[in-house]
Amino acid sequence: MSEANHFQMEEIPVRASTSDPADFSPKTQAVLLNLLLQLADNKYMLGKRYAEWVNSAPMLEAAVAAAAMTQDELGHARSLYPLFRTFPDAPPVLKKEEDRTDLINITFLDQSFGSWLDFVAANFLFDQALSVVFEAARESVFEPLKQRAAKILQEERFHAMYGATWVRSLAKHDSPARYQLEATLRRIWPEVICWLGQPGEKYQQYALDEGLLCDNVTTLRQKFLRRVGPVLQEVGYTLPFSFDTATDQWGIKGELPWGRWNPKTRRLN
Repeated sequence: MSEANHFQMEEIPVRASTSDPADFSPKTQAVLLNLLLQLADNKYMLGKRYAEWVNSAPMLEAAVAAAAMTQDELGHARSLYPLFRTFPDAPPVLKKEEDRTDLINITFLDQSFGSWLDFVAANFLFDQALSVVFEAARESVFEPLKQRAAKILQEERFHAMYGATWVRSLAKHDSPARYQLEATLRRIWPEVICWLGQPGEKYQQYALDEGLLCDNVTTLRQKFLRRVGPVLQEVGYTLPFSFDTATDQWGIKGELPWGRWNPKTRRLN
């Protein structure tokens, strides 16, 4: 190795792992706290929406699965919420889970699912988007997030298989359900893609630079599309994405509603 290359490698800062938010700068604490809020609130609201279908699922097996996934999602949220109390400058309202009223979940979870098709679409798309972000947290320098991400991903494997199975089943026949599900997937698609982040977004880049996450937006999108894209292609759904066989890369097609996007709350206004 040349002296120049050796010098350049030494110039790259390597942040040590820590379990104490106080070891981070105030700005990094704020970004980390916001990241944890996004993950916890979305897990909580997804679990709440799943729970509403435990007694309304189309068959007994679906009800059992909805109950299991409800328990998983609420458990994941409740493993993250206590971390807020470890932040020295966290607002008092974050110190107690029961005191919170304004959650920063993705917008379409504000309302109950109107049908089982909404359940399937959220499970297939957004549940997987959450998992992709937790994958990016598996090497986080914030040890509590790193540890929880590993456990959460183990429990999420069933969710991915479940969503894909339902999409294949509902799209199998030329029926109203097939086209209604495609329309539902199309409706929530833009917000799910936006939630993964906008390339060049300062907030996301800062989290990457500080070691809070290990994947940039482009990588998050690729991982997400590699999860859902093959299934959507298999069933013949034409959502706005593409696959380049020459480069083995997936891409997003069309315009996204960035003009209504709030990168801090990760919600569409």
